[in-house]
Amino acid sequence: MNRGIYIAGAGKDAGKTTLCLGLAEVFNKLVEGGVSFFKPLGQKITVVDGESVGQDAWFISKALGLSFSRMESTPLLASRGAAERYVRTGEPRGMRDAVKRSFKNYQKNSGLVLVEGTGHPGVGSVFDLGNARVASGLGIPVVLVLDGGVGSTIDSFCLCQALFKTHGVPLLGVVINRVLPAKMEAVAAVLRKWFGGQGIPVFGILPFEERIARPSIATITREIGASPLFSSAAAPAGGGSGFIAAFDSSEEVLRKLESEAGKALLVSHTRPEVMDAVIVSRLSGGPCPPVMVVCGGAPDHRRQAACGAAEIPLYFTESSLEGSALKLSRNLFKTEPDENDKIASIIEMVTRQVDAEAILRALEGAGGSSRRTARKGIIGFLQRLFRRD
Repeated sequence: MNRGIYIAGAGKDAGKTTLCLGLAEVFNKLVEGGVSFFKPLGQKITVVDGESVGQDAWFISKALGLSFSRMESTPLLASRGAAERYVRTGEPRGMRDAVKRSFKNYQKNSGLVLVEGTGHPGVGSVFDLGNARVASGLGIPVVLVLDGGVGSTIDSFCLCQALFKTHGVPLLGVVINRVLPAKMEAVAAVLRKWFGGQGIPVFGILPFEERIARPSIATITREIGASPLFSSAAAPAGGGSGFIAAFDSSEEVLRKLESEAGKALLVSHTRPEVMDAVIVSRLSGGPCPPVMVVCGGAPDHRRQAACGAAEIPLYFTESSLEGSALKLSRNLFKTEPDENDKIASIIEMVTRQVDAEAILRALEGAGGSSRRTARKGIIGFLQRLFRRD
């Protein structure tokens, strides 16, 4: 069996890491020797023990307890200015060789290597490390992740497939991500019919799940630059996700806090009556958010003291309520290593919705096909050579 799979996406935030997380867990049980994971090009960087590492490789490795090498997990970290520097100077040199070395080292120590791409198939081309070129260089086939829909999904597939075909990369099949539950049955029927007509397996269709898509409270406070107003105000680890923006009346905000428990509350500093209502609700045993973030400036000292007495974690940001809500609504946020409940939900969803065994069977077939193609090429070369004689 071919000992590597390249997980590519039709675009940024297509769901590659989500799929890798679930597949790595399942393949670890199905593949002798287990699974390893690496990402050739990292655009998102995090700092671990004072060293910069690829965020996705670190997340997958930590979440699943896989082996992790800072140098090999993400050979190229594309920090700001890296593309311009490479075009001007060619530095860093030897990156394609570094990617191949990393892949071979992971192959030696595991039964299967999951390789996660970056962005759409052409991303990384400025470094001569576009996804299609890397997959071709490693000699491994691709599973393509596409956003849920009909016309847009098929259009994206055709565009991506053309680039992989140009580089001679076999396409094992596709996984469709983030299909609205209400449309799941209809969309699944249409896509399976179309892809079936093209001879492309659909390995799974993942529903959009709001609990997985919601940013954690730690992510929310970090993204909008919110700081705690007193030392005991730290957001509880794993304590909820998502947010409610307090644009409505105090009564409606409290109703939302009750029906959407676990979400942070974002409130303008010009709405003291909403803050008071939350404090009273907390003291009387009613609904209360795990964190209240005051937007546009800090609340007065009396309300800070009242939140402290009521044990409501209180944050503030200089960003307005409108600006904060807009920023959080426009972005898709990565799951983080300490979000254990969300990680468990992702693994359960992928295990339930994606046919991992079908992927392994297709991988076995792709390996055989590659060997047959290679043999035919050698035989054809020898036949042409002897004809000349």
